[in-house]
Amino acid sequence: MKVLLLITELFNGVGGIKMFNNFLVKALLELGHTLSIVSINDIKHPSSNLNLNLFLPCAHKKTMFVINALKQSLSFRPELILCGHANFSPLCMIINRIFKIPYFTIAHGIDVWNLNGLKLCGLANSSKILSVSNYTKQRILRQLINYPEKDIFILSNTFDSERFKSGPKPEYLMKKWNIKDDEKVILTIARLSKSEKYKGYDKVIITINDIVKEIPNVKYIVGGSGDDVERIKDLIRNHHLEGEVILTGFIPDEEIVDYYNLCDVFVMPSKGEGFGIVFLEALACGKPVIAGNKDGSIDAVLGGDGGILIDPDNLSAIKQAIINILKRNCEPRLLDKEYLRKRILNEFGFEKYKERLRNVLSKI
Repeated sequence: MKVLLLITELFNGVGGIKMFNNFLVKALLELGHTLSIVSINDIKHPSSNLNLNLFLPCAHKKTMFVINALKQSLSFRPELILCGHANFSPLCMIINRIFKIPYFTIAHGIDVWNLNGLKLCGLANSSKILSVSNYTKQRILRQLINYPEKDIFILSNTFDSERFKSGPKPEYLMKKWNIKDDEKVILTIARLSKSEKYKGYDKVIITINDIVKEIPNVKYIVGGSGDDVERIKDLIRNHHLEGEVILTGFIPDEEIVDYYNLCDVFVMPSKGEGFGIVFLEALACGKPVIAGNKDGSIDAVLGGDGGILIDPDNLSAIKQAIINILKRNCEPRLLDKEYLRKRILNEFGFEKYKERLRNVLSKI
């Protein structure tokens, strides 16, 4: 099938949507579809072994994005448009009216939690909606009350199972951050953005003093960068945690797996995640995880089968869950590296992702 894919980015930037787009392109090509891709944020096409018909904006990116999308709709004549972000759905709706090309919209998370205006209309006119989690699906249904539930499909995120594997604690990171052999490491990897405070790393920081009273040798590593760093530094100073909380700054991609293997528990008590790829990565490395129970994290940790779900606003619950993991006072499966990896591979591995995508595209 000829598919026109409208996306935010494939190569530039970081984050879950970029990763989702890369796996989506890979899966579409492996399924034998012919692609034409229009990106809004990629500046240049790096060397790649993918044979892509790729259109990038050279200037005035929003205008060029619209022009390229219209040109490809006319010249490429796709049988389907995959709308890679809800913000593009009004454009897809217009293309549909002009060229009669059906479109499926991909819903990632907060991009569809509060719909209004043209975006609401664009999503409502999608032939199908591909939601990354059941939580996001339910949020959509509460807003699109007349949209058929059968036309919203779950296309969860996936991850690179060849990269994310269990391994020993990396000595270079232990040396870099002065972590001793007998110390336990709590880890969060997230964008430290003022707009994403919902990830809950500040809540974890507040609990550290109480955790240290029960487990003295603890370090909390917060990996990531963003415009919320100064507030976090103030929080660390105000709670006298300079020796217990480590801010790594931006973590290079080649070190991400090492940080997962450095930790004893991965914690992100979020209440605004559309899904949470970091949970898949941590679980694939055999690490126990703690997540919030108010967002798409529920899907990522298999409804609690792959991790501990807690109220992200309850500091006592966050503290106790971390203590229970570090003291190994929890269900054995949550500490079983082989079980966690196998479970997450079976549910969210790339082959499962490709199977779900094939099923969705068959509905065209």
